[in-house]
Amino acid sequence: MAERLGRALAFPLQALPALVAAWFCLRVAEAIHASGAGVPQSSLFGAGLGNDLLSLLRFACVFLLGALPLALIPSPRWRSAALGLLWSVLLLAHAALLQYHWVAGVPLGADLFAYSASEVGATVAGGWALSPLLGVATMAALACLWTLLALSVRPWWPRAGARAGYLVVAASLLAHVLLPQRFAPPVARTDADLDYLLNKTAFFIDSNLARLHDSVAPVAPHAKAQTPWSGQDPRYPFVHAERTPDTLGPLLHTRPGTPPPKLVFVIVEGLGRSFSGPGARLGSFTPFLDELAGRSLYFENFLSGQGRTFGVLTTVFGSLPFGENGLAALGDRLPRHDSLLSVLKSQGYGLRFYSGSNLEFDNEGVFLRQQGVDTIVSERDFGPPYRRSNDWGYADRDLMEVAAAREAKAPAGPAVAIVQTTSMHSPFTFPGKEAWLRRVDERLAQLKLALAPVHQNNRDIFASILYTDDALRLFFERAAQLPDYANTIFIVTGDHRLPELPMDTRIERYHVPLIVHSPLLKKPLLVKSISSQFDIAPSLLAYLANRHGLKSPQDVTWIGTGLDTEPAFRNLHVIPLKQTKTEMSDFVSGTAYLAQNRLYTIGDGMQLDRNGDAGALARAQAQFRDFLEANAIAGRSAELRPQSDARLAGYGGERTLRGTALAANAGDLGVTKLRRAAGAGVVFEATFTNHGADASPAFVPLLVITDEHGLELLETAAPARSLAPGETATIALRPDLRKVAPGSYFVSVLPSHPDTGRPLGVGQYHVETRL
Repeated sequence: MAERLGRALAFPLQALPALVAAWFCLRVAEAIHASGAGVPQSSLFGAGLGNDLLSLLRFACVFLLGALPLALIPSPRWRSAALGLLWSVLLLAHAALLQYHWVAGVPLGADLFAYSASEVGATVAGGWALSPLLGVATMAALACLWTLLALSVRPWWPRAGARAGYLVVAASLLAHVLLPQRFAPPVARTDADLDYLLNKTAFFIDSNLARLHDSVAPVAPHAKAQTPWSGQDPRYPFVHAERTPDTLGPLLHTRPGTPPPKLVFVIVEGLGRSFSGPGARLGSFTPFLDELAGRSLYFENFLSGQGRTFGVLTTVFGSLPFGENGLAALGDRLPRHDSLLSVLKSQGYGLRFYSGSNLEFDNEGVFLRQQGVDTIVSERDFGPPYRRSNDWGYADRDLMEVAAAREAKAPAGPAVAIVQTTSMHSPFTFPGKEAWLRRVDERLAQLKLALAPVHQNNRDIFASILYTDDALRLFFERAAQLPDYANTIFIVTGDHRLPELPMDTRIERYHVPLIVHSPLLKKPLLVKSISSQFDIAPSLLAYLANRHGLKSPQDVTWIGTGLDTEPAFRNLHVIPLKQTKTEMSDFVSGTAYLAQNRLYTIGDGMQLDRNGDAGALARAQAQFRDFLEANAIAGRSAELRPQSDARLAGYGGERTLRGTALAANAGDLGVTKLRRAAGAGVVFEATFTNHGADASPAFVPLLVITDEHGLELLETAAPARSLAPGETATIALRPDLRKVAPGSYFVSVLPSHPDTGRPLGVGQYHVETRL
């Protein structure tokens, strides 16, 4: 019996080279595609292939044991054909996972099962188009598989014995328990690099197994951390007294006798800082938003709460936790809660929402109706002359025309209007696309940027960005003609950074701009301090309560503590981040960024540096663990706070942005000002300040010049020094530019360790300059 079982295992084992060869074809296609996104194949191709082989070893037991029923087929040829059918299905599934990764920008994991069948269908229809490269590679893989399987039944093909079958199954089981799911060499620097290394089928299986395990595994007891959601009642962990300060009021004119202002939100699909705004890493393709930002409050270091659209409405308007798969995924079981919309609705505000897509996706319509939104315009409300641009719905210019026209006819009085775009989403189709593709080259010329691979390989994406930016120009031009324009506050942000463009770091997925524009604004202001979309609703309610006499809940469940308008870089917030509906492993506390259990220090520009502080790591992990527990409770609750506590109150009491002790704060020593000195020669003057109560450690003032691709060209350093408590010093740094060609470059200045060169505090990064 044991001998027969061993021979049955040996049959698929001896055919395994056919599957390896087929998988190799798909890895080559993946390498070609990834190289266009800047993934270095010279150093990572071997590692990617190694991960494929590691995955094959870890799941070899499944391949061999799953093929046991084929031993009942007496003919070797028919047995081999049946095995070929099974493995062909596996290869087609792997190709589909590759296609998803290429379209969505992230590998598919357990988040597949967080969407309904109709939502999956909408996603596939809205962005699915088989890559010709992948089509050729899949055909080549299937040809390799069937050719080698046909050869494997020939007499000269090497045969595996029964003992080999048992040994491979045992080795596979040990590998599954003892070996990591993947390995990554140190040269794998970006998320694109790390995602390329994954075997997509193994990742899909591992992430779903992990989700299944997490859903049944008990939570180990641990000491509670101090967090903003440390509520007194364990049934309502997010309840706390309202203490959001009014940080917007001092920056806006309050005109006596005028009603509370109208609020207009523009939520732009996929809008990220790496291609919008000053110093954008890929060049800014939003000329109108750049101009608007120059006369607005502009938050450079701003974070969305989510890496996909599923959480943007609950985050921006409710400052709400996520629950298991995004709070709105609960639909009619959404816990009772307060939001900016519901609170303003109870005090006379009208609520209007405009979108060109299907609002049942991600249950957005359910959420809006629960908030009491009066007017909801979606794809079903568009008629001639407008035509659908793709399966997602209507293009952004059509949306802006409809929204502006309806706002012109809307009833007078305080209101919230929300416009949510979709054109910057795959498949990136919209009217007049050919003309906008030509404008990509024109924009690159305006920016004085050479056509890099990222621009060449993603021209349709950059064209969609230019198109949406121009649609926003139309909307703001028409909004300026409305009678209530002088008493309107516009809030513009992205729901997340679109994932199809390559990202340097994991946090770049959440790095979006925030523009607060209004005729009420006293003067423009560039804000470098970190805030997030969780802070928007608390800040606006605090402003309206303090300056216009409205009321806000006495006890709230906000995650955010308010927008920080400090111009200098710092972070006073604790911010949970959820990348997909099922994946949440990112957490920010002060300048500590916990990403998949690795700790980084956040600097200006969302620059990251590995942080080896074990104490900060432990504090961040404890705070994140407590958030996950509270978040799970919220997702199972019928209400986020007792109905008996639903009291509105005026502005008053102690107010502060500081919600809790932070896991790390690198803000004591930092660069508070950087400017280029006037006169002959190139000299940069950097002002270093010690905000702490103790003398700073010795540091070296370091200046780094990079090109538009982030390639370091030169460094310049001043002598090491330290600063007394409260001391400020301005230091001149003179770079040697003899080997640097004239052009546009980026300057970063930071306090660095005299021996290791690692940052010792907060620097200023990626400041564009002409040399």
